[in-house]
Amino acid sequence: MIKSPPRFRILLTQLIAAQACYYMIVSIDLTLTGLVGMSLASVPALMTLPLSLIVVIGTYCSFIAGHAAARFGYRPVMVAGALTVVVGGTVSAIAVASHSFSLFCVGTALTGGYRAVGGFLRFVASEYAPPTKRERALALVMYGGIIAAALGPFAAVVAAKAAEQPYLGSCILIAILGIVALVLAATMPPATGRDREAHNSAIRIRERIGNPTFQQAVLVLAGSGLVMTLVMASGPLANDHAGHGSAVGAAMIQWHLVGMFAPSALSALLLKKYGAYKTNVFGVSVIASGCAIGLISASGWGMTATMMLVGVGWNVLFVTGSALLLQSYPQGRGAKLQGFTDGATAAISAGGSFAAAWLSQHLGWNGINLLALAVVAGVLTILVWLSIRARRANALRAAQSSSLVVSES
Repeated sequence: MIKSPPRFRILLTQLIAAQACYYMIVSIDLTLTGLVGMSLASVPALMTLPLSLIVVIGTYCSFIAGHAAARFGYRPVMVAGALTVVVGGTVSAIAVASHSFSLFCVGTALTGGYRAVGGFLRFVASEYAPPTKRERALALVMYGGIIAAALGPFAAVVAAKAAEQPYLGSCILIAILGIVALVLAATMPPATGRDREAHNSAIRIRERIGNPTFQQAVLVLAGSGLVMTLVMASGPLANDHAGHGSAVGAAMIQWHLVGMFAPSALSALLLKKYGAYKTNVFGVSVIASGCAIGLISASGWGMTATMMLVGVGWNVLFVTGSALLLQSYPQGRGAKLQGFTDGATAAISAGGSFAAAWLSQHLGWNGINLLALAVVAGVLTILVWLSIRARRANALRAAQSSSLVVSES
């Protein structure tokens, strides 16, 4: 565990709790929004619109949130995000009670705004952690996802049946979780913003767009997000097509979520011991091994193993990619880069999610895994090239510094 001042340990606990609220809200959305849309939409083609609005609005707001955090600090942005989910959950509950599809779309769009700020929680941990513990703190915040994975789907189902009107309780639960997130956000320190960036402005995206470390961070986060969402969205469809039953489908999702969050501390340890490049290669290898199993076997255990290993590989790459992002800017000046990276990752991941149904229908489970293997092979190829560029750039800077010292002496 991190040996740090008591105040930081309290903050870390708050951040883990806030991360749990965030992923529970996401879990409830994924579990029930499509079903609510199906029950309210007058036209079948529109039943996925509420879930699509969550993804689209969340992606758009990610870019805005990064600039807002650079100007005002994380705390006001997270408070604003929590307020949107409180209002969104309340509006959604009213929509379900009044059978209004259009109002439900408004509620889910507001809930989507909260998705834009959830990614900042790990960066707040890194801002307040001791300099040598930033990556470790970032990884520990991810454990909030374990809590959400264990409780989220169960809570969604229980809440859906708690009220006489189907799904009304789930919408109310989202609003309640939003209130908890609001309290946690309001009691956090500002981290960056007025305290630091008043004197040191946030690094602008164009200042880092050619930086190999920043490029590696975006590549790893976006590439792993694309593969993870593609396989995660396709898994339940493939399970249904294979006729394995709902119990196997539930186990697939459960083990996938465990893989996504449980190895966070181990990922940070690998990063510290072996460095970013070797850890990235390991993460890519884990995803590739999962996809290879998917090519070999379409059995229940084979699909479950694929989902779990893809989740584990995503965790390794997510932690390492986030650490690379931290390395691409001075501490306290990265809010714009964070917003851009999270927004780009969300946009590419959403593309994978939207395409999953069509790809599953035309390519099947084997084709999905073959496509995922092609993507991770491409990511690895570009990663090798960027790593070579980064080493050459570092060597050049070292040579220039040495020559400058010699000339001055």
